Amino acid sequence: GGRVFVIAQAPQSKRPGRAHADSDERVLSGSGHGPLEELDLGDPVMARNIQAVRRTQSRDVPILLVGESGTGKECFARALHASSERAEKPFVAVHCGSLPEAQLTQELFGPTPAAAPDAQGRILQADGGTLFLDDVGELPLSLQARLLHVIEERELPAVGEPVRIDVRLISSSRTGLQEKVRRGEFRADLFYRLQGLALTLPPLRERKDKAALIRHVFAQESAATPSVTMGEELVEALKAYGWPGNIRQLRNVLRGMIAMRSSEELDAGGLPADYGAGEPESDAELPEEALILNPLEKAERGALLHEIELHHGNISRVAHELGIGRNTLYRKMRRLRIMLPARH
Repeated sequence: GGRVFVIAQAPQSKRPGRAHADSDERVLSGSGHGPLEELDLGDPVMARNIQAVRRTQSRDVPILLVGESGTGKECFARALHASSERAEKPFVAVHCGSLPEAQLTQELFGPTPAAAPDAQGRILQADGGTLFLDDVGELPLSLQARLLHVIEERELPAVGEPVRIDVRLISSSRTGLQEKVRRGEFRADLFYRLQGLALTLPPLRERKDKAALIRHVFAQESAATPSVTMGEELVEALKAYGWPGNIRQLRNVLRGMIAMRSSEELDAGGLPADYGAGEPESDAELPEEALILNPLEKAERGALLHEIELHHGNISRVAHELGIGRNTLYRKMRRLRIMLPARH
């Protein structure tokens, strides 16, 4: 009496052996392109990043991904691994900022043989594959020295003979590590080792492919419920938001809307109560004709006014930035009770 939904696609030789359950780990479905190409949705910065890793992929250059929390650094690292010759080997992620030093030491290098003779640390688990060090700037100085030794010597100290290892290293940081190096909080020699190729992942608010990315994330989140659709008005409202939590926040909003939906088409009325497009104007600041707007419309109005002010009233530039036509923008302004800029 149940229903099963299936996505069928042609096999690809360099895809990982299984799709991970977590949303940040899932293999992106779609077109026959490789996992890296599927992240290219039209943003020029992301396109350059993908081209750069493609050129260095066969050389096994360490990569440092820099970007705000939630911009998809681990997703990018997984796609890079899945597109490489190491795709059939393990991808092992270590979140360096989430554990105390003693626990992180065991996580990376494994417990002492006396405590757990057969246990392996994450570095050894990644042998032959890819090791992803998230928030690498949070590594304690004592562990930085040990990690540098592993990277340079390609071996893990052990009782008896050292253990040879072969890992592709990808690291990430929310900000550049140069300031930590300057303050003496991060070893300069390790920094230069990690930064074979440094790539910046743009925040969602700056991406030029925002509409395509919103639809892409929605397709992932609605894969188990293919009857659910998303209205264009909702796409426009989501585009207008600043997304301080980036793609992770967008994913959670869409996931919640799908779970709480009252119909099969999601619209702007289904946005959560605490959702707001930027800093909304207070009712005291709103013109009288705009007081009839609902809270979501007031928030959308504030975000649109911010864009208009940012582009000095140039409607063509605002429309281009939002990825909509001028006529659509004018209709939106009228609906939100925004007076057209005076023409001179």
